[in-house]
Amino acid sequence: MNDLTPTDSALALPTGTALTAMFAQPEQVDDMITRIEAEVRSHAPDLTTAKGRKAIASLAHTVARSKTALDGAGKCLTDEARKQIAVVDAERRKIRDRLDALKAEVRKPLDDWEAAEEARIAGIKDMLSNFDTGRADAESSPDHIRHVIADIEATPTGADVWAEYHEIAQTKRESTLSHFRNLLISAEKREADAAELARLRAEAEERARRDAAEVERQAEAERAAEQKRLAAEAERRANEERQAAEAREAERQAQIERDKVEAAERAAKEAEARAAREAKEREEQHKRDLAEAKAREEAAAQRERDRIAAAQKAEQEAADRRRADAEHANRVKTAIRDALVPMTAPYGDEDLSLAADIAVALFDGKIPHIEVKA
Repeated sequence: MNDLTPTDSALALPTGTALTAMFAQPEQVDDMITRIEAEVRSHAPDLTTAKGRKAIASLAHTVARSKTALDGAGKCLTDEARKQIAVVDAERRKIRDRLDALKAEVRKPLDDWEAAEEARIAGIKDMLSNFDTGRADAESSPDHIRHVIADIEATPTGADVWAEYHEIAQTKRESTLSHFRNLLISAEKREADAAELARLRAEAEERARRDAAEVERQAEAERAAEQKRLAAEAERRANEERQAAEAREAERQAQIERDKVEAAERAAKEAEARAAREAKEREEQHKRDLAEAKAREEAAAQRERDRIAAAQKAEQEAADRRRADAEHANRVKTAIRDALVPMTAPYGDEDLSLAADIAVALFDGKIPHIEVKA
């Protein structure tokens, strides 16, 4: 068969008892697989058209469906046929392995073509990256932009290289070259402007240097005249300051004497005031000490009164609790006794006394395993 049109069903397979019988005879399974291999391998693969490539993929899918159908048939054998499960499983593995290998064999030309096609497209896309406008920008140097332009111009442009991407590559190449050529014009102008600016700055700096030298010469002459004037002025001020210093020294000595007299008078007055202040402070401290002592005594007396009152209150409360507990206990004992009287009636006149004794024993916990909840 020179061609196989893919359908929605697997390759022609036996059905019913014929399929069961085939699994029982391994040589028939081999014949079936051999027939499928021959039928599939008779198909001539065509990789030059989309229809041919689709036919290859469909044929490989058909092989896979045949494998699934045969393997599923083996799994659905009757209970009687499953007695040969070991033989059937071995044949199922053979079917899976050989038909998987056949599927891979059928798809290999298409897989190889697809891998080569993927590599070819990847190479084209890599070459398209040479036309990326981001390889240089407005801040790039003219030399760098020229290098990028030369690299783009050296990129092959033939249709044999770009194939179906030829028009895209041509358009992108021209657009990118136009972009970088405009960028180069701007960069060269920027470089020329920078050179001119540098020249003008150098000339301005030279003029400024000469002007600064002239200003410095004039300033030096002015400084010399000023220094001479300042020297004469300094000598005059020195004489005046010396005379003023002598006058100040005489006044300072006189002031020192006056200050000594005033200091002695202040010291005497301060000593007298300090003595009076200290006496007053001692008197006030004595009063405070007496007041604090009296307060401590009163506080101690109050604490003692509070302690006695608290003790009396605690004693009274304890007595009240003991009396209440005794009364409660008596009520419980009486209740127990009254409950026991009917039970002790056979003992005659002693029944009340016996019930009372039992009630006391129960309340006091003298009877094992019995506890009275008061």
